[in-house]
Amino acid sequence: EKSLQRVLEALKFLIRIRMEKQFIVGFVMRHMKLICSSSPLLGSKAVLNRLKIGREELCRITKEEPLRLFSLASKAKARGVKLDSLDLRNAEKTAFLLKLGYVENSDEMVIAQKKFQGRGDELQERFDCLVKAGLDYNVVTKVVKRAPHILSRPKDIIEKKISLLTGYLGYPIESLVESPTYLCYSMERIHKRFSMYIWLREREAVTLRLTLGTIVGVSNPRFVSSFVITHPEGPATWERIKNAST
Repeated sequence: EKSLQRVLEALKFLIRIRMEKQFIVGFVMRHMKLICSSSPLLGSKAVLNRLKIGREELCRITKEEPLRLFSLASKAKARGVKLDSLDLRNAEKTAFLLKLGYVENSDEMVIAQKKFQGRGDELQERFDCLVKAGLDYNVVTKVVKRAPHILSRPKDIIEKKISLLTGYLGYPIESLVESPTYLCYSMERIHKRFSMYIWLREREAVTLRLTLGTIVGVSNPRFVSSFVITHPEGPATWERIKNAST
């Protein structure tokens, strides 16, 4: 009953700001989970007065930045003082976390607010980056809830690390599901480890498909003892790789 009420509120709001029917259907379908779990929405007139903008501008904001609708039109937020920039950032992060399935004002939400680093729009951009790379939306949701710190890296860095994974190492993007913390290591560390592993793999000195956690996550001494020395020329090659990156 509560979920139905939230959907009806959202539909009423979108109709009142004169959003086109085709956009309304798509909006509701894409953001159903967020709509059902968010706080009640203010009326469109109240939001327009609060922001001092017209229906056309509010409609544009809703289309281009849908997460902002749930922060700008939330009754819960309206009970507090006027939103300043910090309030808005917190509201947008909350909207992003609601979309992941966290419940507003719950203990889990409080913990998640601390673990997910960045603004709501930045977190959404980084999340979308993983989806665009080929991972299923629901899979990415589960992964980031398990390892929220992977979204603390800028989008361009995430993209470069994905490129190294799939283009340089030749691993499928799905490898991130098993080892998401790969995204947390430095580009220098990743490139050196991948270069050495590829060199060893070409000489059949190592297993063809080690996990990312094994290649990148182990300490330097263990990496050397477990992999580098498995080939007579390994130590010298490893030194060359390290020197080339400095």
